[in-house]
Formats: sequence, structure tokens, C-alpha cells
Amino acid sequence: MFKIFERGVIMKELKRILVGLDVTEKSNNVLKRALSIANEHKADLFIVHDVRTPWVGVPSYFGGKDIDIDNESISKNIEKKIKLLNREFKVNCFVFVKEGNPQDIILYESKLNQIDMIVMGAHSKAKGRKGFLGTTAQKVAHLSHLPVLIVKNSAKSPYKHIIAPTDFGMQSKQSILFAKDIFPNAKINVVNAFDTIYMEGPYAVVGRDLSQYNDVAKSCAKSDLKHFMQEVSVKKGKVIDGELYTKETLVTYIKEGQYDLVIVGSRGTIGLNALLGSVSNYILRETSKDVLVYVP
Repeated sequence: MFKIFERGVIMKELKRILVGLDVTEKSNNVLKRALSIANEHKADLFIVHDVRTPWVGVPSYFGGKDIDIDNESISKNIEKKIKLLNREFKVNCFVFVKEGNPQDIILYESKLNQIDMIVMGAHSKAKGRKGFLGTTAQKVAHLSHLPVLIVKNSAKSPYKHIIAPTDFGMQSKQSILFAKDIFPNAKINVVNAFDTIYMEGPYAVVGRDLSQYNDVAKSCAKSDLKHFMQEVSVKKGKVIDGELYTKETLVTYIKEGQYDLVIVGSRGTIGLNALLGSVSNYILRETSKDVLVYVP
């Protein structure tokens, strides 16, 4: 089923959600968030857990036996955890335990089961860096043909305050419309960081005051923001000075705000090369907030 939004933008309804589940303590947050979203949209949940297959057997002095993986027991343990967390929601859940690389399994199962959105944790083993993005989450976000929600924090309540960095492009517009549909009760703010010129360079206009140029650039950005907000029916937005480091400025702005979710747009995937822009990619990696990567 599909929905038609403003100006003919067409999006699929959310009916099948895949959860890429690891075995860390934070996996409960991922499951809670996925269950909450699935319950709200009456969607089915497909939980996929990967098991790394040992590439060596037990040495001969231990008996020379290969290591067997009890997928059935692993699956039952996951089902027990889901049953406990699902008492409030009663969402239809299906558990799959697969052997192999986690990103390959998640991407394959998402296509095989005609999934509408992927939910997963940050999958990071880095210590001392809250929300740091692991290799698996980063690869899935880059290579997926579907929206990917990266859960980095606890899921005590539904998302309430969403921030959407924007360049006023179509991908940004679609990501906001998608978020409005998935999280209808959340308030969405948009922010644009315009590039500021502080020195003369090859693109500066000779003989023109750079401060005047920056004032004009900011004025144009504000005008574009106002028009963009009207298009996506968002009430709050802000233009900020990107200074010399736009990406870092945006991450700092997001960090200082009371936001629980960041949404970024992707230009989709072609073959093995994802077209996630450098700013979106930086935010995805560096922010400690949950991130929704929208792929059209």
C-alpha cells in the first residue's frame, strides 16, 4: 500500500519492519523502539540475529570436534526476550537466526521479506563514545535501499522532538514527510547551516565586501527556509551560521538541543555505492542522538 503526500510525493505504508538484533545489553532499547513503532502502525516485526560462524575447529588435543552453533536455543532465548517486551503491544513477531556477516544478512533478509524499514542499534564496541556508529550500522545505512533507524539511546517514550538538517533538496523534503507519517505526534524542527565566507578566494567577487555577501547569503537561506517549511508543513525552523565547518557546527547545534531523533535524507543507492552526502554521513557517525536515514 502507498500514501500520497503533498505535491504528489508517494511513499509506502509501514507494514513490515526488520530489526537487526545483536546480543548487547542495549538490544532491549532497539526492540522496545521497534515494537513501539510496529504497534502504532499495526506492522509485523521481523527480528534477525546473526551468528558468526567459527572458521576453525577445536584443536585435536581437545578432541578434534567442530564447533556447533545451537541456532534453535538462540532463537528461543530471543523469543523469551521479545515475549517479555511485547506484553504491552502484542505485535506479530518472527525470529530468524542466521549465520554470516550481519550487514549481508540484514540487507538480504530485508529484500527477501519485502521490508519497509530497518531498525538497528549502533553496533559499536568503542568505549567512552556514546552513540558512536559501528561498522555494521554504517554499512547498512549506506547500502540499504530502505529507510534505516539507528537507535543509540533508551526507548522510554515515543519520539517527541525531531531535528531535520536540510539543504532544501527533494531528499530532505521526502525524509521529513516520511518522519511526519511515522511519528505523527512528534514536533519537527528544520535547520539549515549556510556557508560563510571569511576570506578572499577564487569564488569571491572582486571588490565586494564579504560581510555584505554573507548577509545576502543568510537572507536568501532564510527565504528558502520559509518556503521549504510551508512545503512540508513544519512550523519551526532556523538558519545558522555554518562558519568554516558546517558539519561540525550542525552536530554541535543538534547536541545542544533537546532532540531525541535526527532525520537525514539519502539520494538512494546505485550498485554498491551509496549516495549518502558527506554532511549526512558525518551527522550519522558523530551525533549521540538516534538517527533516521531516509532512502527514497
